[in-house]
Amino acid sequence: MSETLLVHVPDLGQGVSFYQALGLALEELLPEKEALLAPGEGPLLLLRPGAGGVERGPQRPRPEGRGFARLRLEEGRLVFLVEDLAHERLRLAKYGLAFLEAGAHLLLFDPGENPILVREG
Repeated sequence: MSETLLVHVPDLGQGVSFYQALGLALEELLPEKEALLAPGEGPLLLLRPGAGGVERGPQRPRPEGRGFARLRLEEGRLVFLVEDLAHERLRLAKYGLAFLEAGAHLLLFDPGENPILVREG
């Protein structure tokens, strides 16, 4: 069983698209109920419709497929670890994801207004 983070988003389709752009692989989709996404490393991400928020979720078996992102939970925020922040700036812009530059990391918000940090690590 793997640690799972539960993230609430108002629109499941938008949430899935957003997190796929950040490098997670969609593993399971139950339309209008939930979506399970997997990073290369770190906890699984379970999206459910509802008001924004991040919390620990139910334990789930780790799927065989995986994305390329590395994901962590730090101080109640999702953190994506990347090897090259300059490259990630270009990649996020390519996908049309708006972000703020804040020192050594990027700050963006998912469709549920949950804050996400992207930093080298």
